[in-house]
Amino acid sequence: MVTASYKTSEMKALHDAALEAGVTILNEVGLDPGIDHLFAMECFEQVHSNGGKITSFKSFCGGIPAPESADNSLLYKFSWNPRGVILNTLSGARWLEEGKVHEIHEGGALMDAVREIDFLKGFSFEGYPNRDSLIYQDVYGLNSVRTLLRGTLRYKGFCNLMKGFHMMQLLNTNPHPLLHPNGPDITWRQFIANLLAQPEDILPTT
Repeated sequence: MVTASYKTSEMKALHDAALEAGVTILNEVGLDPGIDHLFAMECFEQVHSNGGKITSFKSFCGGIPAPESADNSLLYKFSWNPRGVILNTLSGARWLEEGKVHEIHEGGALMDAVREIDFLKGFSFEGYPNRDSLIYQDVYGLNSVRTLLRGTLRYKGFCNLMKGFHMMQLLNTNPHPLLHPNGPDITWRQFIANLLAQPEDILPTT
């Protein structure tokens, strides 16, 4: 089994079975994780072949739409599992920056660690740390760097909207009784008012 990133115990259990069957199982080899790792290793090899030393590595990656297609409030089109995209904003993160390890616990605080990404003229990007960057120190051979940060790239405004969704309890993964199949008929307006514990008339009508 060949994977570019995350390994669960269930995934590891498939390795021996794949060897016995004489097949190769490929997973997590799309853009991120996948192609981003290939570009990173190519960059490292070029630096080392020229006698250079890597002291800092920051990588921000994301499957974002073309500007003319970023035409919704998210400024994003789902290029993978929508649930995964949204719940990823509630994940924890860990990274190394200027010799100091930073850690954010899961639950929504990640959207407070957003930073402007200014590397492509004419574009307005933002990014946030992507889970645990430190697991790549050994994989990348970057044990002596002072900064190691892998992040998620989005158009500016995405994270603020996700933070609002979280504050409104729209990202709560626990089942809500009002949304039960046998629950009452309810409008989105009524549901949002219930989540906010506010009377329905505080919300504007359309």
